[in-house]
Amino acid sequence: MTHDTSHDTSHDTAKDTTDETAQGRACAAAAVRPLGLLADLAANRTSDDPRRPGTAGVLPTVLTLRFLAAFLYRASARAGSSAPVLGSVLKQINHAITGADIAWSARIGPGLVLWHPTGVVIGPRVVVGRDARVQQGITLGAARSRTGKDGDPVLGDGVYVGAGARVLGPVRVGDRARIGANAVVLTDVPDDASAVGVPARVIS
Repeated sequence: MTHDTSHDTSHDTAKDTTDETAQGRACAAAAVRPLGLLADLAANRTSDDPRRPGTAGVLPTVLTLRFLAAFLYRASARAGSSAPVLGSVLKQINHAITGADIAWSARIGPGLVLWHPTGVVIGPRVVVGRDARVQQGITLGAARSRTGKDGDPVLGDGVYVGAGARVLGPVRVGDRARIGANAVVLTDVPDDASAVGVPARVIS
C-alpha cells in the first residue's frame, strides 16, 4: 500500500514554523523586560571555566565589558520597541563602547553571555533562545540560502557560538548545540550536536 506523505510533511513544516514563532515571541518579551537583564547578570556571574569555579560578585560583574554589552542591548531593545530611533542610538552607543553590533530588534532570550563582545554582529531579525554563550567576532544574520530562500537564523536554548563563527540564512540551530570557532553554518544543526568547519558539518 502506498502512503501519501505530503500531508505529514506540510504538518511538520507548519509545526516547526509555529514553534519558531512562539520562541521568537518569548525571546522578544524577555529582551525588553527587567527579568531578561537579571538573568543576564546571574549568567555572567557564573564562570564556565572549571579552573575558576564559583560565582563572581555583583559589582565586579556589572563592571565587565561583557555585561555592559548585554545591558546596552536590553536597553536598546526596550527603547526600540516604542521609539525605534532611540533604540538605534543606544545600539550605536553599544557598538562604540563595547564593539558589539547587536540590532535592537534582535530577539534574544534571558541569560545572555557575550564573553568577549568585540566584533559580535547580530542582525535585526535573528532569534536566540535562553542562556546563549557567545565568543568574539561572530556573525548571526541574514543570507540567501542555496535554495534561494532569504531568512535569518533561529538559535535554540543553551547554544554556544565559538569565536569567529558565522551562522547565516534561514537555518535553525537546536538546543544546546555548539558551533565551533570560525565555522560557517549554512544548514540546520540538531539539538545537542556540534558543527565545525567551512562550510560547517555536523559531528556527534
